[in-house]
Amino acid sequence: MDKSSIENAILAMARDAELLATVKNAPERAPELLGVDREWAETILTGNRDRLRAIGLNDGMTILVSRWFNDDLGDASSAGAFVVDDSIPLPAPDVPDNLVFAGGCSHVPDLLARPEIDPEDAVARLLAGYEALARDLAAAEPDVVLVSADCHFQSFETGHFVLGVGEHHKGSMEFFKRPDLDLELTGAPQFANALADAVRAAGQEVEAAPVVELDHGLIVPLRLVLPRPDLPVIPVITQPARTFSPFNAQRFGEAMRTVIAESGLKVAFLATGGLSHWLDPGHFGGVDTEFDTYILELLQAGRGLDMCSLEPFPLLEHGQYEIMNWMIMLGVAGPAVHGKVHCYEPMEASGGGWTAVTMDLDDARRRTPAATAQVASS
Repeated sequence: MDKSSIENAILAMARDAELLATVKNAPERAPELLGVDREWAETILTGNRDRLRAIGLNDGMTILVSRWFNDDLGDASSAGAFVVDDSIPLPAPDVPDNLVFAGGCSHVPDLLARPEIDPEDAVARLLAGYEALARDLAAAEPDVVLVSADCHFQSFETGHFVLGVGEHHKGSMEFFKRPDLDLELTGAPQFANALADAVRAAGQEVEAAPVVELDHGLIVPLRLVLPRPDLPVIPVITQPARTFSPFNAQRFGEAMRTVIAESGLKVAFLATGGLSHWLDPGHFGGVDTEFDTYILELLQAGRGLDMCSLEPFPLLEHGQYEIMNWMIMLGVAGPAVHGKVHCYEPMEASGGGWTAVTMDLDDARRRTPAATAQVASS
């Protein structure tokens, strides 16, 4: 089954009261009448909105199967739970040439500024996860690293996504009373501008910023995992306080794929932020382990891009906005790439569910149609 077939089945019953009545009176005929398999027919007929949402159907459509098809005014059959649905086959992987690493980690400032506020054993496990991530990044031997983070204290001219095109980037964690935790990075202006041009050519908006002041969003992960201090870095900054669009985050990543493939450079992409994490008053310190587990299970199953099909509200309600930084990385890496989770620690004192993940690009490349065909013929 595919998403469009399931969507069309729901719309067909919504538009044809006679068809709806026939299906409800003879549910055994639903697969035949709706053009879906028995499992998905049952999903629709039982009003299972959670599963329908998992494949990317919007909530305006999924509510039809409960409140309207089943006259369930209380929407009783839906819990709003996150579901990883593996019944629809993964598409073929399509990792761009020259992408040698993709992964992500949290950028929690307390991990460096005051780790003593969290349980010592949890901090140790988290740091061990970062060490594993650092080994994977170093082993890829990249020529340049793109690092996505969200805007915290910087001021940019627009509300768009930002690519740092400067020759150098520097900053410190002075906002956290730790000016000694500083970082200075070498940029890659020519490559960064080429990426910006590709994004614009794809119809996306982007700000090419000559100055990106580094804060904890880049300082924490790069102090922990950057293989060497002179390795060129291109900051990729999201501005979710002004724009939150999972779909555009995916498309932004996808727009850079061709330039990466044709660059002649070995390119790494590190996403940072989250998972569940809130800064708003009264909510800071909350950790949504159900949401975090869902995201990590999606990544492990090679279905990370599925989260880009979710509407913004459930993502903001459960994990706020830093997940967009990961979506850009997933858009670059392409579909059906499995993630290896090095660590996950829910830490209320520092305020979120923290993780480190490496995406298995080698495995994805082995599963491309061309590679599979070559193995079969040899």
